[in-house]
Amino acid sequence: MEKIKNRFLEIEGINIFSRINPSHFIDLYVGRDDQGRYAIKYRGDFKPEKNIKSVAGIAVNQYRNEDFNTLQFSLTQNDINELFFIFCNDIIEATESITDYRKAYKTILDRYYSWKKMFSATKKLLAESDIMGLVGELLFLRDFLFEKYGKGEALSSWSGQELTHKDFSYEGIWYEVKTISSGKDSVKISSLEQLESINKGELVVFSLEKMSSSYDGIKINGLALEILNSLELDIHKDLFLSAIMSHGFAFDEIYDELVYEFVSMSRYMVDSNFPKLTRNDINDAIIKVQYDLSLTILNNFLI
Repeated sequence: MEKIKNRFLEIEGINIFSRINPSHFIDLYVGRDDQGRYAIKYRGDFKPEKNIKSVAGIAVNQYRNEDFNTLQFSLTQNDINELFFIFCNDIIEATESITDYRKAYKTILDRYYSWKKMFSATKKLLAESDIMGLVGELLFLRDFLFEKYGKGEALSSWSGQELTHKDFSYEGIWYEVKTISSGKDSVKISSLEQLESINKGELVVFSLEKMSSSYDGIKINGLALEILNSLELDIHKDLFLSAIMSHGFAFDEIYDELVYEFVSMSRYMVDSNFPKLTRNDINDAIIKVQYDLSLTILNNFLI
């Protein structure tokens, strides 16, 4: 992605484009359009679809030359340029092995439709605690669930905040992921439902140390982009984008100020003996419960 970003930054003036790569079969270009805006365009022998609508931040344009059609996406809001570069990178990777112009056109449009929601999402930055929580889930997804279940099944198991009280669940097994700052010895359980289940599950605790912004550590933009680029199937990319959006996340360069060092990951078996509050422990008049669990006394449940 940095290579694509640098390609854009090197181009000055208006209506100037350069071809992505000599080895890229289709004619894909990045540069600046006739208004000086960052743009990516595809030239080829394809039949344009009608009524492709622009979205906040991205203008879509199609036009015909004597020998080819052109599909062009131009950035209209500079505050989302980082997101635009990632979008362009995704298009480039998605068309890397395509040798049919019509298939390339359809693939590019499919990628655009997948990214439209993120471009049109309300611009609202996540709190640092939410960023840390999402970093933990992304690390667990990348380093554990992908290997255990495969990428498709792992992504399908990721619930997002709105769908269920468990972070990940797959065929009766569930995982609740918590992320804490290094040196902290407790985790906050936000509801009765997070650890309550008739099935056994796992409480997974990541410990991260916050570093200076210049440190070469974990940044959520880079981590999310790494996972996205590791996904080969478009359907898996769509699942991933939908999941991070359900957490309120959209790529933003301001998040690069938050840098973390991985310290540890601990997994605890949550069964009937695990110390937790359940609905049976609480009077019906109590409708909301939050509590802290001390990690120092949970060693017997370590996996």
